[in-house]
Amino acid sequence: MDYITPGSPMQNGFVDGLASSMRDELLNKSLFLDPDHARNLIAAWMDDFNTQLPHSSLGYLTPAEFAEIVIATGSRAQ
Repeated sequence: MDYITPGSPMQNGFVDGLASSMRDELLNKSLFLDPDHARNLIAAWMDDFNTQLPHSSLGYLTPAEFAEIVIATGSRAQ
């Protein structure tokens, strides 16, 4: 956030995309009963987002699958 001009979230589209997905898929649909409940729901959503949902920007791989490829090959090229 130190490098993003206030009021200009599109300077970092990755963060804006994640925030939009989280808002639409979790925050707008959930009622948090207490901080621990919120932490558990957010952790479950992040786990699902990173291990179950393919992302078009990653060639329809999950972030976990993409990370495995990058680690194994040392390259982002697919």
